[in-house]
Amino acid sequence: MEKPGRKGLKSPDGIPGRSESTYAKRIDRGKSALKTANIWHITSGAEFPVHIWKHPRINIELRKVVLKEYKSIELDPQDINVFYVNTQIKDWNEIKDDFLKRFELHPFVALIIVVSPDAEEIFPKLSPKGKTEVLENPVQPRTLRIILDRVIQTEFFKLIANEIGNSCLANVGFFEGVFELANKEYQDANKANAALHAILEFEAKIKKNNEDINKAIERVNELKNQELLTLHERLKVSEIIDTLKTMELKHALELRKATERALEYSSIEEIEMNRILEAQTKLFAYTEQEIRELVEENKRLRKELGLSEPT
Repeated sequence: MEKPGRKGLKSPDGIPGRSESTYAKRIDRGKSALKTANIWHITSGAEFPVHIWKHPRINIELRKVVLKEYKSIELDPQDINVFYVNTQIKDWNEIKDDFLKRFELHPFVALIIVVSPDAEEIFPKLSPKGKTEVLENPVQPRTLRIILDRVIQTEFFKLIANEIGNSCLANVGFFEGVFELANKEYQDANKANAALHAILEFEAKIKKNNEDINKAIERVNELKNQELLTLHERLKVSEIIDTLKTMELKHALELRKATERALEYSSIEEIEMNRILEAQTKLFAYTEQEIRELVEENKRLRKELGLSEPT
């Protein structure tokens, strides 16, 4: 009885000499591990406005760096890197040239977001072809979350596409080994030629797949650039809408306070009226005789006290 992996056994793809365990190992090596997305918060002390969320396939981490220590940042080519720079125009002008030279065209940086109250002064001085977007401070957390999520998702699929392409290129050597094995095991020249032809066709398909993957990556980058170009105007509209909603809510709160004060005043009037009616009811409860007795008693007491009769 032959052991797995020897001549006579076939792998799930029909290639002789490969066991199922060997085939499974190759499949496992092709699976992608959990990716890491680093959000580099470069600031002079401000807090990051968005709570870091969880993703099923991406480990999102917030890394805080002091503005003056940005040169110490080291980027991992296996990670997704997004820069969030919270600064004033004075500090930005001091580091702008060196910072953009280091990171704007860096292949491992997906996007640079500059947040400043002087956004309108900073934005026109940036290159339209760069990877830098400027937002006005204070930034809307919901808007920032949407930007970060889309950029990280796009870069994630880009990394996956690159891994698939590299895996296909790695498999070329595997099929060359298969050809050598087939050439040794099959003495029949016709069978050897047929095996070689099939391998060459498969390699051609792999190269075509790589070309298609590269085209898909370029298309993704084009879509991302187009979206970032229009995002700035959409953010301004969103901020105007949020401002109007805030003003509407403020007016509603003021109206509510005025209504509560009116109701409170009406309640006080009602309580005072009830007291007056209650006093009148008690007064009418006395009989005429009781009232006379009270009058006489009042006169007697006034005489004892030496007080004159009221006029």
